[in-house]
Amino acid sequence: MTSNVFVNFTHQKGLIMNKSMFAAVVVVALSFTGCVSYKGIAEKGDDLVDEANQPYASAAQTAFEARVKAPPRPVVINEAPGLNQFLAPTAAGHPLCRNLDVRKELVLAFKGQLREKVAGIKDFKLLDENTPMVEVVAEGDAAPPQNYLMTYNIISIELRENAGGSLATGLAGGKVAAQKFWDAIAKVEVRLFKPNGTDCIFSFTGDGLYRKMVDENNPLTKDLLLGAVKDAVDKAMAGYAEKFGPPIFVTDTCQNGRFARLSVGSKFGVQAAQKVEFFFNKVRKGVSGEDEVARQVVGSGVIGGGKAPVEDDGAWVKVDDYNADKRTVLRWTSARILPVEKKK
Repeated sequence: MTSNVFVNFTHQKGLIMNKSMFAAVVVVALSFTGCVSYKGIAEKGDDLVDEANQPYASAAQTAFEARVKAPPRPVVINEAPGLNQFLAPTAAGHPLCRNLDVRKELVLAFKGQLREKVAGIKDFKLLDENTPMVEVVAEGDAAPPQNYLMTYNIISIELRENAGGSLATGLAGGKVAAQKFWDAIAKVEVRLFKPNGTDCIFSFTGDGLYRKMVDENNPLTKDLLLGAVKDAVDKAMAGYAEKFGPPIFVTDTCQNGRFARLSVGSKFGVQAAQKVEFFFNKVRKGVSGEDEVARQVVGSGVIGGGKAPVEDDGAWVKVDDYNADKRTVLRWTSARILPVEKKK
C-alpha cells in the first residue's frame, strides 16, 4: 500500500521528488499504513489477547462459518395468528390508530419491509407466501423439501404528543402557528419456526419510534405510523443480524491499542462514523441459579475515527478514552455496532 502512495505522488503530472520530500511522504504514509496492513509498525502491546473472551468469539466465528457453508433455508412469510387481533376494531387511542384502513396499510408496509429484509439474508431462500409448508410429490420421487415459516405481527401502535418536546413557532399564511412534536410508536414481532410449524427458532421484537413536528392547524397523517412500523421492523431484524450474522470482534490493534480492527467491513454494511461498543462475555448466575453468559462493556469507539480506513472485510476503530496503562480492548474482544438514530 505504501508503494502506491509513492507512485501517485512521484508520477502525477511529471512531478519529481527530492530526497527530503520523499522522506516526508514516507513518514506520512507509515503513520497509519502500518495499521492498515498490520505490517511494519507494531508497537508493544499490539499482540495482547483477550484470553477470557477468545473462546466465545472463536466459537461464534466457527458456528457462523458453518451456517455460511450450509444451503439456504427455504422460508415462507405469513401473518401471525395474533395479527387478527390487531386488525379487529378498537375504541382506544388516537382516531388514526383506530382506523381499520390505516391498520391494514401498516400490515402491508410491514410485510413488504420484512420480505425485502429477508431477501437480502443469505441464510434464507425466500418463497412465495402461498407455498405449502411441505410440497407433495409423486411416489418414488426424492423427499420433499421442508419449508421454514416466518411470521409477523404488529403488537401495538400509538400516537401521542411529546410532552418533552418544545413548542416552536412558524409562519403559516402570514400568521404565527404553533407547532408540536408528535411521537408515533409501534411494537412488532418476527418469529421463525422449524418446518413442523411449532418449534420456534427465534423471536425478535422491535420498538419503533417516528417523531415529527406538526403544525397544530394540520391533521396528523398515517405517515407517522408508517415510519414507526418501518423503524420497528429494522430493529427487529437487527436483532437477527446480531445473533445470526457474522460475529464482530477485534482481529488486530495498532499503536498500542489506540486503534482496533473489527472482523467485519463494508461488505457487511459497515460505514465510517458508526459507533462501536466493545465487550467481553462473562459467566454469571442467572435468576434460576444456573450459569448464563452476560456481556460486560469495556469500551467504545468510532469507526473511521482519526481517518482510519474501512475495508471490505474489516474496519478500523479509534478507541475512545484511550489509556495505555489500562487497556481493555484487545485482540478477540467482542464488539457490536450501535444502531444509528435516524434524523426525522
